[in-house]
Amino acid sequence: MHQAWPLFQRLNLRVLCSGCQARFLRDEPPSQMEHVKSALQVYADQLKQAAHKALTHLDDTEFKDYKEFLGQSVDNLHGYFQDGFQTISPFSTQMLDATKDTREKLIKDAEELGKKIEPMRKELRQVLEKHFQEYSDELKPFFEEYSAKQRQHMEEMKTKLEPVVKSLKEKIGTNWEETKSKLVPIVEAVREKVAEHLQDLKNLLEPYMQDYREQMEKRALDFRQSVSSGELRKKMDELGAQVKPHFDAIIAAVQKAVNKE
Repeated sequence: MHQAWPLFQRLNLRVLCSGCQARFLRDEPPSQMEHVKSALQVYADQLKQAAHKALTHLDDTEFKDYKEFLGQSVDNLHGYFQDGFQTISPFSTQMLDATKDTREKLIKDAEELGKKIEPMRKELRQVLEKHFQEYSDELKPFFEEYSAKQRQHMEEMKTKLEPVVKSLKEKIGTNWEETKSKLVPIVEAVREKVAEHLQDLKNLLEPYMQDYREQMEKRALDFRQSVSSGELRKKMDELGAQVKPHFDAIIAAVQKAVNKE
């Protein structure tokens, strides 16, 4: 079966190729040559662009000095290709003209071969389909028996597992209660110990916190008294009187420097 199928594909491919070859050979020589020339030119241009793009990776490397030389070599090769193709183009046209009779004969032979092979291809397809059906009929009982055994095995496993699953569900509830009864005392002991340490820390910091609150209250009271008695304003006026000569000297120095400019 695996050997016959590639043969069938090759026969189909040959018929298709014979048709493609016939269409290719029917093209007029000038249009065919122009098509080939254009395709080769595009391919050569793409190779040139790809080569120059690859050479950009030589920048900032130990081979950067070779970039210009290699780029010129690529351009030279591209020019040689163009010159060579222009040189052989007339000979290629002459060759196509000289082989016109041969190409026409090939076209005719390909068409006749396609017509001759077509009924053989249909017969071959029928034979292969018949063989595949025979192989399928031979293997079908085996696969059906295998599938039936697998389904039966799965049903047996399901039947055996049902009491096990039921027992596990019942044990999970009982086991969780037993686990919780052992876990709760541990959690409670940890909670009590943490609460004890937090209370000790609070008791240790309470005097410092009380002293800090008293100091803050005293400073706030002193500030309010100084504001209400005018003492704060008096201190600010004294500070302003002390600072004012320094500011006057700075302003005078700045004005003097500006006047000189």
